[in-house]
Amino acid sequence: MLRPSGVPIYVLIVSLLLTACTAPLAASMSGLATAGSLVHQASVQEVHLPGSEPPTLDPGLAEDAISVDVIYQMFDGLVFLDKSGGPAGLGAESWTISSDGLTYTFKLRPSAVWSDGQPVTAKDYAWAWKRNVDPVTASPYANALFPVKNAQAINDGEMDAEQLGVVAQDDRTLVVTLEKPASFFLSLASTWTLYPLRQDVVEKYGDQWTEPGNLIGNGPYLLKDWVHDSRIVLERNEKYGGTKPAIQRATFHLLPTDGSEQMLAAYEAGEIDTTGAGVPAELPTSQIDRIKGDSALKAQLKAVPQSATAFIVVNHRKPYLADVRVRQALGLALNRREILDAVMKRAGQPAQGIQPPGIIGRQPDAWPKDDVAKAQQLLADAGYPNGQGFPEITFTYATNAEWRIFAEYAQQVWKEKLGINVRLEAMEFASFLKFRRGDEWAQRGDLYRGNWFSDYEDPNNWYNQLWDSAADPNSFNGGWSNSKFDALVRQGAGEVDASKRAALYSQADQLMAQDYPYIPIFHYEIESLVRPYLKGYDPARVLGLTPLRTMSVDPH
Repeated sequence: MLRPSGVPIYVLIVSLLLTACTAPLAASMSGLATAGSLVHQASVQEVHLPGSEPPTLDPGLAEDAISVDVIYQMFDGLVFLDKSGGPAGLGAESWTISSDGLTYTFKLRPSAVWSDGQPVTAKDYAWAWKRNVDPVTASPYANALFPVKNAQAINDGEMDAEQLGVVAQDDRTLVVTLEKPASFFLSLASTWTLYPLRQDVVEKYGDQWTEPGNLIGNGPYLLKDWVHDSRIVLERNEKYGGTKPAIQRATFHLLPTDGSEQMLAAYEAGEIDTTGAGVPAELPTSQIDRIKGDSALKAQLKAVPQSATAFIVVNHRKPYLADVRVRQALGLALNRREILDAVMKRAGQPAQGIQPPGIIGRQPDAWPKDDVAKAQQLLADAGYPNGQGFPEITFTYATNAEWRIFAEYAQQVWKEKLGINVRLEAMEFASFLKFRRGDEWAQRGDLYRGNWFSDYEDPNNWYNQLWDSAADPNSFNGGWSNSKFDALVRQGAGEVDASKRAALYSQADQLMAQDYPYIPIFHYEIESLVRPYLKGYDPARVLGLTPLRTMSVDPH
């Protein structure tokens, strides 16, 4: 999943004084709290959180952390991932898998109901999946359904959506047929593209179905209010059929994706209860030293490990970037430890390979390491000694101060070490999402800031959903293709023997290391400020979404 910030997907020094930044947020909280004086009483379980304007609240159209962080609170899938990363029943109370690994039969919980009291049925899942894989819907995550029989052919326009391998056998029985065995399918079933939807609601309201008063969900929270670019208010769903959470009301105060300074100012003014797990922004680079030097703030600082990587996407359609020696030169010229410690001043680990720790198959030692002298030699071998004859290239990123700092660092390094001129281009987040999938990027783009946060901790979520050439147009759209790599990861996706599967993905990672299609930067760890009275704030390593379901507030 893409985050907007460095987390990011998805940034951050805004040239505003802290006092100037608090006003817009305080105004959006009128009637909810007085600036600097959030008071939580035992009878009122309410939290105030940072957020940003979500591009969508439609599970079938969401592809970014800002959107999914809210969607996750309002919908339940068949399963969820527990603390160990394994699937556990949520909308489904049980399931069976056929001996050939092709058929999954889910029994739905009889207590599962929609927020208007209607029961959740197997038809709600089947309709949502067919709708999301239909090319008319243009779901950016349609490939999440590709393991289901006929899904890819449907999405390619070769078959009708009704031919998808999912059947509502009765109201409580959902039967799913796969193209081939997929050991990761239960983990995939926890993701938002596979959430159930109400056909009558979506068809009645059209693209307005996600507005307050229209949206019907099956999760623990309801959409009470959405003042665009100001706030989203969620209230506990008293009809929820699962375990009711302690938090009764949650207000997401919508900040710009480059609003890290504003977010920190709001926290220090007592207007929000945490700075969150990187959505919409991380703590500002410019304030890290001050935060760690302040004993009170340092005591509230919490590290949130993430299964995620920041990297640079390269446009392989450009002849000068199609040369692996050029890509390696750009990557090897960077000092990743310096980027983390001195430039971005953030937690994390230098990344040699793309896949983060925990993903089966990763071979970080096979990837080339930081080496300026070798970078210079590679560029010369490619025909551009000291950058001579190499065209000016553009590095594009979503507007965000943290990524601006990184972009300026890379611009300076590539100029000083390689003689390459780089133009920097910042875009508003929603525009950036459209840009990277469109013709403008393919035709004129060179490099852009990318990141990926595991939706589930399995190699399929990286090697197959991101890097397979068939998935590329709907993922990072870099244009890289390697037929041997594709064959290995496709075989790996259907392999049920764990050791054989790991070996296939390991071979694929070694091919990636040789081709060096994209430039790894670092593996994420998020540092967040959390009030002492906020209990249960433990975002998972995978996805790292706001854990409203487990949170509570101590009176203070």
